[in-house]
Amino acid sequence: MIDRKIAPEITAITQLDYLLPEKWMLSNGLPVWGINAGSQDLLKIDFIFDAGAWHQSSNLVAGLTNAFLNQGTEKYSAQEIAEIFDFRGAYLQLSADQQFASVTILTLNKYIEQILEVTADVIQYPTFPDKEIKAQIGKKKQQFIIENNKVKTLAQKRFSQVLFGEEHPYANTNKFSDYDLLDQKHFIEFHQNYYQPSNCKVILAGKYNNEVKISLEKFFGSARWVPVSDIKVKLSQTIPSPERQHFVEKSDALQSAIRMGAFMPNREHADFNGLNVLVTILGGYFGSRLMTNIREEKGYTYGIGAGIYSMPNASFLSISTEVGADVCSVALNEIYYEIERLQTDLVSDNELDVVRNYLLGENLRSFDGVFAMSGSLRTLLEAGMDYDHFDEFVNVVNTITPTDLRELAIKYFDKNQIYEIVAGQKIS
Repeated sequence: MIDRKIAPEITAITQLDYLLPEKWMLSNGLPVWGINAGSQDLLKIDFIFDAGAWHQSSNLVAGLTNAFLNQGTEKYSAQEIAEIFDFRGAYLQLSADQQFASVTILTLNKYIEQILEVTADVIQYPTFPDKEIKAQIGKKKQQFIIENNKVKTLAQKRFSQVLFGEEHPYANTNKFSDYDLLDQKHFIEFHQNYYQPSNCKVILAGKYNNEVKISLEKFFGSARWVPVSDIKVKLSQTIPSPERQHFVEKSDALQSAIRMGAFMPNREHADFNGLNVLVTILGGYFGSRLMTNIREEKGYTYGIGAGIYSMPNASFLSISTEVGADVCSVALNEIYYEIERLQTDLVSDNELDVVRNYLLGENLRSFDGVFAMSGSLRTLLEAGMDYDHFDEFVNVVNTITPTDLRELAIKYFDKNQIYEIVAGQKIS
């Protein structure tokens, strides 16, 4: 029997235990990574395409192409697709960001054949029917109005434009009028160019057998789905704003949204893991310095956070919060104060131990269960890295010193390189 009066022994985390995936190729060259684990008869499959906003020639095209995949295919209507998934308790998720777009399914093993058949039609043969597309665009317009009335959206959009330049694919320059410039042919063309096997990676996670592999081959590896055109490599130049401070006025706003940031090294850089530790101390968890100062001590905000966002073509620090309009200036001062403290004072051993334990615990969660493992694998595949990245991260977290952190803060947290965007009411 376990004696509940005795606390379990605390063991330092020196390595991560993860299950390496198997990899195979379908007959048309489509790569599949499989993580065969779990006790439930449940499968999750991610079809990941390099088809995000980076590749679009007009605003909104990449995201809407992905969102409209399930609005009708050569064999099924939008209603039939929804009913097939609902009746079998399956789930279909469509998502797109600056770089990637994905189709994710979650289903019981016993329905995998039927679900893969419909999913194949959704991915390979969408028709983008005009009636459904117009109805969906009407809904998107309403959502756009609602979202762009929020100061946090206005600040985030301006932040992306300031950081990258308005012509850069990562800059959000979407306008309400852009919806009226799009029609069926834009989505058909984008789909033909980017939703093909040569531009796709598949992650299979769950308790699968050889029959699942056969079904994948049947619906996604056969000669019926083959590359139809060469994927063009798109290049773009980053042209950040020469000015560091920017303001977006919204006269009726009760709160002001703050977005601050600067360019950072990407995941492949030797300083990336150490910077993650530093940014976590600054604002990456509930006990961070920004949360302690600006939320707990000052009461200026409900929440504030900082993180490094790494994409294939850029990596940057982002600090974000919403505060009362009357305390916006002093909140900004406190953010800079916490940044400067990291450049001058050494982090205490106690604080560093807390952050070490937090980060290592979060990394353990990244491998807690087969679906979490698939998420970690996806991060690696999108970054073009292998599992050594996680081992290196654990090593850095365990060995980084307060002096190392201060040197990183001096090197990368230069106040003259930090962009500052405020959206809200102008306070004289």
